[in-house]
Amino acid sequence: MKAILIINLEILLLVPNCVQQRVDRGFKTADQYWADTGLSSKDLELLISDESCYSSQKSFLSCVNAVSSMGERFGLKLTTDGSFKELSSTDVANRGTEKKQLEPWTKLFEQPEVSSQVSFVELWNELDQKHIQDSERSAVIAAGINAFLSIFKDPHTYIMPLAMYEEVVATSDTRQVSAGFVAKKDNKHLVVKKVLEGSPAELSGLKRGDRIVEINGEDVSTMLPSQLSDLIRMRTADRLGLKILRRVQTKQTSAYVEIIKSEKTYPSVVSKLIEGNSRAGLLTVHKFSKDSCSQARKQLLSLKEQNIKGLMLDLRDNPGGQVEEAACILSLFVAKDSFLFETRYLDLTKNSDRYFAEDEPIYNGSMAVLINSGSASASEIVAGVLKDMNRAKLVGERSFGKGSFQDGRLWGANEKIALFQTEGLYYFPTGWTPQLVGLEPDISVAFNNLENQREDELYYNPIMPMDNWTGPQALSWLTERGCDLDAASLMETSQVTQEDPQLRKAQAWLSCGTAASNGATNGRNGSL
Repeated sequence: MKAILIINLEILLLVPNCVQQRVDRGFKTADQYWADTGLSSKDLELLISDESCYSSQKSFLSCVNAVSSMGERFGLKLTTDGSFKELSSTDVANRGTEKKQLEPWTKLFEQPEVSSQVSFVELWNELDQKHIQDSERSAVIAAGINAFLSIFKDPHTYIMPLAMYEEVVATSDTRQVSAGFVAKKDNKHLVVKKVLEGSPAELSGLKRGDRIVEINGEDVSTMLPSQLSDLIRMRTADRLGLKILRRVQTKQTSAYVEIIKSEKTYPSVVSKLIEGNSRAGLLTVHKFSKDSCSQARKQLLSLKEQNIKGLMLDLRDNPGGQVEEAACILSLFVAKDSFLFETRYLDLTKNSDRYFAEDEPIYNGSMAVLINSGSASASEIVAGVLKDMNRAKLVGERSFGKGSFQDGRLWGANEKIALFQTEGLYYFPTGWTPQLVGLEPDISVAFNNLENQREDELYYNPIMPMDNWTGPQALSWLTERGCDLDAASLMETSQVTQEDPQLRKAQAWLSCGTAASNGATNGRNGSL
């Protein structure tokens, strides 16, 4: 999940570890950012020359992935006989992961006559001459280069326009350049997993759990991820018409929702007070960008003033961000000078970087952290450290499993482009990394029974941990406390949590924990 605008349809935004000055970005599209870089065909052709593509299996599969990704943008499928054909609805429905799509090509490379079957340069020229418009050429080339790097390097090494990083990715607030919801493809439908507060999607009435059947009259089951991404981000339209299926109690009803583009902005961190059997605060972090920690501090202080009895930290579908912001947010909850985590470099000549809590905590009470398959990178750092330190309970689904970090620098071939390259992995205080395995929740609550795919299942060449390790994958707090969580969950009365089973379980645990502790000021969860 490279870069910001690849949607997988689980929008995993993996922000590199850099800090840039915030500037106004307007409503510039990714294609326009790429056009401004002047990225040209020669930059791609250096990678996909037929001679270099056949030098090794990795090079061959890198070239396949590059050309295949560019062709798919135009509704074309690269076949093993070295030609393009139009993608059928069956091809779209059966479209596999990067790992799955490369399986037949791996077998093909083992055949002695393979070098005469596929000419990658000729395939690129065919795309360039027949399908690509001048205004999109640089963006298409970038897609090819990033697909190449996904195999040749790893799935999180990529290039991005420097201006796009400065003006879009690193900012703490998000100007509305999309409909404002996160969704995942599930066979025939697009299931809404998250609706951002204040976004056009929320204003339209779209809800978490809605199943989108059609977008602007077109069946979503026949649409590619790139097509869905363009529509959801509203790049070419001011209105988005969605036909949805919504379950109300035991009945499923259909409805029509119209989303209207706006220039509204919303912050990366929001909070609310949730009443019910346990008066709890909900702190949601959408991404770890510049100033996310200061926003979280302000929101947390506001919640404390409202006398909360527990806190739910919502990191669901938070795809990551800046590691310094993750460390800063952790400092809000743990003792000053506590060892938080370390980053170990793939280059063994480099010393690891260790992160410590720099300030006194401002919240010492009971905590539950919500995670799901869309929680990745920096969000896994925060959730994993809090779990590793016995500071919080994890509720939800197994996280994505991205334990790698990237550093950004100017790309040598073009000073208007940044290269973000995987430099190493991060490790929790007890010495394990979530790379490929993710974080297992202490309280497992699935969302709509979606079949989620993660780092180890999606990619052909993910980074492998450098050493042997094992990690704690469960805590035993519930049995220690004698808490009947299911009963507590059924008793929870908040309207907000009734509509969100994962949130309801988290608040039920906070209620259980508060009751069991009998107001003790010491112990595992501390006090406000």
